[in-house]
This record gives sequence, structure tokens and C-alpha cells, in this order.
Amino acid sequence: MIEAVEAFLVKVIEQGHILPLIQQADVQIILQWEEQQSIQLIIKSGGICFTKNPDFQQGNYVISGSPTAMTQLIEGTGRLRVLEQQGQLEIMAPLRTILLLESIFFLTKAQLAKII
Repeated sequence: MIEAVEAFLVKVIEQGHILPLIQQADVQIILQWEEQQSIQLIIKSGGICFTKNPDFQQGNYVISGSPTAMTQLIEGTGRLRVLEQQGQLEIMAPLRTILLLESIFFLTKAQLAKII
């Protein structure tokens, strides 16, 4: 899973059209799969990174689900709200944050498909 997140971050940085979406963002979201397996995705001031040892502070948002669903989300092969509606992911975040994340994941995949 860590490799998929690292590949995702490289794609986001390489694709300049996504950076305006995160220019004013300040979001810390925990991606959690299986028991005790998680990372924290940090989007702040036009940058994006992750940490392997998330600090579960109040105010963090959480997306949890199976490793398969999480991989689909990160790779852009599954849409965030669709995976939630199907019961594969649980999301604890405001709708605005959900839409931002869905856009970032989807646009990263959409651009990759055009290049190939």
C-alpha cells in the first residue's frame, strides 16, 4: 500500500493541473485498512505528503476500508463516493473534503490514462 501512495504522490507532483486544487487546502486525512494499518495524507499550502505513523489527533478525517478498495481509490480506478456507496469504504469527513479528495484521486488517474 505504501508503494501505491508513493506512486500517487509522484503523479500528483508531476501533473501541474492538480496543484491548483490543493493550493489553499489544509487537510490531514488518515487512510486506514485492516487492523492497525494506516497512513496520514497531508495536503497543505499547495503541497502533498504522507506519514506512515499517523498521529490520531482530533480534527483529522478518516477513510477506512479493505486493502483492495483503498488501492482502487489511490490508483484512481475506483471513485471515492462510489466505493462508499458500495460499502467498501467508510468516510468520516465533510462533503467538501470528500469532493476535493475524489477530484485529486480521479484527475491523477485520468491524466495518466491520456498519456498512455
